[in-house]
Amino acid sequence: MMNWFILTLISSIFLSLRELSVKRAGRELSSAYMSWGLNFFMFLILLGITLLFRRTVPVTGEFLKILILAAILDSMATLLYLSAIKHGNLSKTIPMLCFIPVVQLFVTPVLVKESLSLPGMTGVIVVVAGSYLLNIQKWEGVFSPIKAIVQNKSTLMMLATACIWGVSSSFHKIGITQTNPMFWGSCEIGLISLFLFPFAIKSEKSAFSHQKIKKTIWPALFSTITVLSYYAAISMGPVAYVSSVRRLAVLFTMVIGMVLLKEKARRTGLFGGIIMITGSVIICLYG
Repeated sequence: MMNWFILTLISSIFLSLRELSVKRAGRELSSAYMSWGLNFFMFLILLGITLLFRRTVPVTGEFLKILILAAILDSMATLLYLSAIKHGNLSKTIPMLCFIPVVQLFVTPVLVKESLSLPGMTGVIVVVAGSYLLNIQKWEGVFSPIKAIVQNKSTLMMLATACIWGVSSSFHKIGITQTNPMFWGSCEIGLISLFLFPFAIKSEKSAFSHQKIKKTIWPALFSTITVLSYYAAISMGPVAYVSSVRRLAVLFTMVIGMVLLKEKARRTGLFGGIIMITGSVIICLYG
């Protein structure tokens, strides 16, 4: 049986493949439409798997509260994320996502009563530091993305996104603990696609065009594997550890870009990648 570390590595690999497929398929689509289509097909796939394997469970009032709260938070984070990507400088905005595990270090002990070891927390900080360096696309000083928070609205929105996802991940753990990864995934992602639907329709003309819908299918397949393996991982291991190791997706994306898209490697990126791997090893061995 796979442990949470292996499942998280699977999730991070397929997350990088999803980003690549979105980059290739979504050039002619708005971010809101791609996000809705991706979530909608994920919902259909997860619902089919849930029904096929009879993974449905009785729904309680407490579960519904957690579900609705998580879906609202994730929908808000998605819209903030898309807006920050669209209007902001990637070298200033994307590094903010590295702070998701930092938020979780403070939130998960309160919401899900997870206790983290000192070496494990050290590993999280090391991964965050490496991910931060790896994400800096344009070198203007190591603190340039942080300084941009007070100067740039998009960077502030991305930091808010990281904070929201850092909190919502605890609700994922609670929901999965009460049910199972497949049932939780189909319910939450179904609600997210419902919440994002009005934004998708508003952003695209001929929204139900066969060609447009078809472009979201491959990203949805990769995303389904990403989400299922991530949910299964957080059902076994601490959320902050899983989220930290999952940041390796950025490193995998960089490697895919170098191999398939012939992109040049950056020194800070390679250095950050080495730091991230070191942090992941610390978490795996001592977390």
